Amino acid sequence: MFKIFRQIRYSLVNKNQTTKYFKYAIGEIILVVIGILIALQINNWNETQKEHKIGIQFLKGIRADIKKDIILVDSILKMNQKTFSVISSIDSVFHKKHFYYAQENSFLFVKPDTIDFEHVFYRNVSFRPINGTYNSLISDGKTALIKNKPLLDKIQRIYNENHQRLASNYEAIKNLENGIATKYAFEKQNWTYTDLKKAKNQPIFYDLVNFTEQKYWYCLNLNRIKANSQDVIALIGKELAND
Repeated sequence: MFKIFRQIRYSLVNKNQTTKYFKYAIGEIILVVIGILIALQINNWNETQKEHKIGIQFLKGIRADIKKDIILVDSILKMNQKTFSVISSIDSVFHKKHFYYAQENSFLFVKPDTIDFEHVFYRNVSFRPINGTYNSLISDGKTALIKNKPLLDKIQRIYNENHQRLASNYEAIKNLENGIATKYAFEKQNWTYTDLKKAKNQPIFYDLVNFTEQKYWYCLNLNRIKANSQDVIALIGKELAND
């Protein structure tokens, strides 16, 4: 194409058609500029499509991670049900005050196991979220690739606010467990459910209630994370469906 343009220019110069030459030169410049702009537009479109695909992959990864987190949340909630139910079978402490929201969280209370009850002296496993995809999104500075800002805000709230609050809650549980292990080593190893029931008005029971209360708040926070996670999963599903 450039060879053809060059031949036209030579022809106009040789024929001494200066006016036509300048008009042609201006036209050629315009064509080159238009070509450059089109090339830039195509390049920008390609980059936009590339970034869009990366953003979609981040959303899919976060959704997969959150789904696994929900499975872990459910397992921890189930483990703690036993403790809440044993303590409540002796004193319905969580049903006496409205701020425990026991009725709204009735799933946390099941039939108490009076044989296997030593878990009241121990803390259960902590919630360790799968945050690899989210950490990559942040460390790589790719948050701008998530165009749905309300969705991004919800995702960040889970990984930042919700998880941090839960980690702080678990530290309190660990500290209480250490105190109980020191004060009630004999009871932890030798007591039966009947012994625990007889101690309803003794310091050991109040300490165990306080310990269980912290585990209860932990589970309420876990359940809140589960609800927020399910909301995010639904929003990501809509985002992917519109892709």
